[in-house]
Amino acid sequence: MLLFIYYSTTLDSTDIFISNKGKTPISTNGIEAYNKEILGDKIRKLTTTKVKLITNKMETEKTKVNLKTDKTRLFNEKNFLIVKKEEL
Repeated sequence: MLLFIYYSTTLDSTDIFISNKGKTPISTNGIEAYNKEILGDKIRKLTTTKVKLITNKMETEKTKVNLKTDKTRLFNEKNFLIVKKEEL
Protein backbone atom coordinates (compact mmCIF):
# COMPACT_ATOMS: atom_id res chain seq x y z
CA MET A 1 0.00 0.00 0.00
CA LEU A 2 1.36 3.39 -0.97
CA LEU A 3 0.71 6.22 1.47
CA PHE A 4 1.52 9.83 0.71
CA ILE A 5 2.57 11.94 3.67
CA TYR A 6 2.19 15.71 3.41
CA TYR A 7 4.33 16.53 6.45
CA SER A 8 7.71 18.13 5.98
CA THR A 9 9.23 15.70 8.48
CA THR A 10 8.47 12.20 9.71
CA LEU A 11 9.88 9.55 12.03
CA ASP A 12 11.01 6.12 10.90
CA SER A 13 10.75 2.91 12.92
CA THR A 14 13.92 3.76 14.88
CA ASP A 15 12.64 7.24 15.78
CA ILE A 16 15.23 8.90 13.56
CA PHE A 17 14.11 12.30 12.33
CA ILE A 18 13.86 12.37 8.52
CA SER A 19 13.44 15.49 6.40
CA ASN A 20 11.39 15.27 3.19
CA LYS A 21 13.17 18.13 1.47
CA GLY A 22 15.14 15.80 -0.81
CA LYS A 23 14.39 15.11 -4.46
CA THR A 24 13.75 11.38 -3.97
CA PRO A 25 11.10 9.55 -1.97
CA ILE A 26 12.06 8.25 1.46
CA SER A 27 10.89 4.76 2.34
CA THR A 28 10.32 3.75 5.96
CA ASN A 29 8.68 0.42 6.75
CA GLY A 30 7.02 0.27 3.33
CA ILE A 31 5.66 3.84 3.55
CA GLU A 32 6.97 6.29 0.98
CA ALA A 33 7.01 9.98 1.87
CA TYR A 34 7.18 12.67 -0.84
CA ASN A 35 7.64 16.40 -0.68
CA LYS A 36 4.96 18.60 -2.27
CA GLU A 37 6.85 19.15 -5.53
CA ILE A 38 7.45 15.44 -6.17
CA LEU A 39 3.89 14.60 -5.23
CA GLY A 40 2.60 17.32 -7.57
CA ASP A 41 4.74 15.93 -10.41
CA LYS A 42 3.46 12.40 -9.80
CA ILE A 43 -0.16 13.63 -9.80
CA ARG A 44 0.40 15.52 -13.09
CA LYS A 45 1.96 12.43 -14.69
CA LEU A 46 -0.91 10.23 -13.53
CA THR A 47 -3.45 12.77 -14.80
CA THR A 48 -1.72 12.91 -18.19
CA THR A 49 -1.68 9.11 -18.39
CA LYS A 50 -5.37 8.97 -17.46
CA VAL A 51 -6.27 11.46 -20.20
CA LYS A 52 -4.29 9.41 -22.75
CA LEU A 53 -6.07 6.22 -21.67
CA ILE A 54 -9.48 7.89 -21.94
CA THR A 55 -8.60 9.23 -25.39
CA ASN A 56 -7.46 5.77 -26.50
CA LYS A 57 -10.66 4.23 -25.14
CA MET A 58 -12.77 6.75 -27.06
CA GLU A 59 -10.82 6.01 -30.27
CA THR A 60 -11.31 2.27 -29.71
CA GLU A 61 -15.06 2.73 -29.24
CA LYS A 62 -15.22 4.86 -32.39
CA THR A 63 -13.38 2.15 -34.34
CA LYS A 64 -15.75 -0.52 -32.99
CA VAL A 65 -18.78 1.47 -34.14
CA ASN A 66 -17.23 1.97 -37.59
CA LEU A 67 -16.46 -1.74 -37.88
CA LYS A 68 -20.02 -2.69 -36.92
CA THR A 69 -21.36 -0.24 -39.50
CA ASP A 70 -19.06 -1.67 -42.18
CA LYS A 71 -20.03 -5.23 -41.23
CA THR A 72 -23.74 -4.41 -41.50
CA ARG A 73 -23.22 -2.67 -44.85
CA LEU A 74 -21.24 -5.60 -46.26
CA PHE A 75 -23.79 -8.10 -44.97
CA ASN A 76 -26.57 -6.14 -46.68
CA GLU A 77 -24.58 -6.03 -49.94
CA LYS A 78 -24.00 -9.77 -49.72
CA ASN A 79 -27.72 -10.39 -49.22
CA PHE A 80 -28.50 -8.12 -52.17
CA LEU A 81 -26.07 -10.04 -54.39
CA ILE A 82 -27.53 -13.38 -53.31
CA VAL A 83 -31.04 -12.21 -54.16
CA LYS A 84 -29.86 -10.83 -57.52
CA LYS A 85 -28.08 -14.12 -58.31
CA GLU A 86 -31.27 -16.09 -57.52
CA GLU A 87 -33.25 -13.84 -59.84
CA LEU A 88 -30.90 -14.57 -62.71
